[in-house]
Order: sequence, then structure tokens, then C-alpha cells
Amino acid sequence: MPHINSLIPKTPEFDILFGQRPLTRFRDYRKSIKVDLIKHDNKEEMLKGTYDFVKATWSQDGKESERASKEEMIDALNQMFEGKALQLGLETVNFIFRISGITRIDTHQLVRQRIGVTFSQMCSGDQFWNHRDCLVEECIAQDKDLLDRYIRTTLIAKDLYATLNDSLKVSIQSSREILPQNLDLFIFMKVDLSTLLFFYKKRIDNESQTWAINEIARQMQEEVCKVFPEMKTAFDKMKGSFDFQRKAASDRQNTFSTGLYIPEKDEFDYHNRDFLYPLKKNEMHFTNTPIDDTYYWGFKEITKQQYEDIKLEYQAHNKTVKNMHYSNEEILERAELLNVNINHTLS
Repeated sequence: MPHINSLIPKTPEFDILFGQRPLTRFRDYRKSIKVDLIKHDNKEEMLKGTYDFVKATWSQDGKESERASKEEMIDALNQMFEGKALQLGLETVNFIFRISGITRIDTHQLVRQRIGVTFSQMCSGDQFWNHRDCLVEECIAQDKDLLDRYIRTTLIAKDLYATLNDSLKVSIQSSREILPQNLDLFIFMKVDLSTLLFFYKKRIDNESQTWAINEIARQMQEEVCKVFPEMKTAFDKMKGSFDFQRKAASDRQNTFSTGLYIPEKDEFDYHNRDFLYPLKKNEMHFTNTPIDDTYYWGFKEITKQQYEDIKLEYQAHNKTVKNMHYSNEEILERAELLNVNINHTLS
């Protein structure tokens, strides 16, 4: 069918940010990571389900939980945690986490868990990322020159991203290729308990994992144990049980692992140059450098209040754009006028 001018255009799910100079807040990466358990099984139903699974082999009617006490069901769950009973029941317990304040590097590590999980995350090809926050590590912030260059490079990349979009010649699905890796985003992770314990076992390991993945795993355990305190023992048992990096590093002929940092514990003989850095991981990343939020509109540093005021003006502009169904050219023209007014206010 042809274009019909009399039809009312569909309202997009996302804001069209043509012409908007990027708003950028730089904030502390270490403090930004937040794991929320947004959905979990009912505790009573969880115990019944796991108990029926573990007792199914000997049951006549599949209704063992109707005859069991709460203590018996908890004991069965603990037997599964200990590996003394079939652990199929653990696969019936489900959680959904929202993991935010992380970068694309973190999400790519998370999705390497391929069995027993489902992921859904914000996309960079179906929305504009002009105003995403940027995360800063302490090891970068400890050196003012490096931090200034880090900020400048990020702003240049975001500015080019916006310019590519505003050209109306480059799709957001192409312009996103210039976006830096330090932008803040979120991901949802649906996982069953059996897989979560396996995931935690690997990702809590300080020798082989990044500090950010360690923190995500730690917060997952914390969130689950708020709801199911009896699971703490199972999580605690997993700590220190993943020893791939330790074994690989202690084998002086092994070339199948990446040695970045000297071991946290002196458990085997090594030479400092076995590793890329003669420091422990935490010593490199946790420098206890204060990182205050800083704000930019384009390349101009602004105050927090100015940042919030500009954000409100852009949001009002976006609402008008959606209601009036402007063309892309009209959106650019109106945004440019708004930018002139904002610039005048800042001056």
C-alpha cells in the first residue's frame, strides 16, 4: 500500500532525540552497581515443589508435600544443597534480577552463562543513547590527567554519535558503533536456583573474574538470602570452590589461562613476571579515590542543577514532539532553537 498522508503517525516507544546535545553525568562505577531481585517464587510453594521433586522416585501419588512438615521440606532442600539428594528440584526455583549501573563489558560477561538463563536488556539500536551516564573506575580517577582525557574522549564519542544521528543519513543502528564501552545500562536475568549457584561459584571467584562481576555475584547472593535465609549456607559453600585460575597459575607449563594479577594468597611459587601486573587485583582497581559526579552538556561542564534543568527542558520537548508527530527535519529545527535558548541561559 502507498503512503497515505491522512493517516495519523504511530507514536514511537522511544523519544526521538535529533538535535539534542548529549547530557553526560560521570559517576563512580564501584558505587553504581545495583542488583535487585524483582521476582521470586513464593517460599511455601518453593518448598513444596522442591520436596515433591526430590521424593518423586518413591512416591505413589506425587503428593508428598501435602503430608510433609515444613521442617521435613527444609531438610530435603538442605540435602539437595549438600549433594546428598537429587538436585533436580533446585531447577524449579526461579528468580528474576535487574542488574543496573553496569557497562556493556559486564553484560557481555553475564550472557556467557548460556544454560538455565534468559536475558533481556536495553537496546542501543531501538532508542537514542545521547544522554546515558558514564561510569568511572577508581584506578582511572586517581590520575587527574588520565581522568581528564577519559572524560574528553567519552564526550567526543558521544558528540559524534549525536552528529551522525542528526545527519539523517546514518541510522542509530549504525551510529551506535562509535559509542564508548563505559556507558551505564541494565540487563534482566532470569535464572533457576541450580544455575544461580553454579553461576555464583564461578563469578564470585576473585582470581579469575573482574571486580564488577564479583560485586554482581555478591549482591545476587545477598538479595536471594534476604528472602530465603536458609540458602546462605549453600552460597557460602560455593565460595572458593572454583579454582581454575589457581591451578592454571601454579602450573608453570600451563598456557591456557590469562595471568593478569599476582595471587591474592601466596599458595604456590611464582615469579612476578608470570603475571601482567606485579600487583593484586584489588590493589589495582580499589584505590579508594573519591569520585564526585560531574556533569556536561556537550563539551561544556555544568552544575547538577543546570543538568537537571536541561533534562527537564529536553523532556518537555520530547513530549511535544510525540504529541505533534513532527517530521525529523522539524524536530531538528525545534531542538536547535531550544539549544540556543539553553546556551543563552547558561551564559
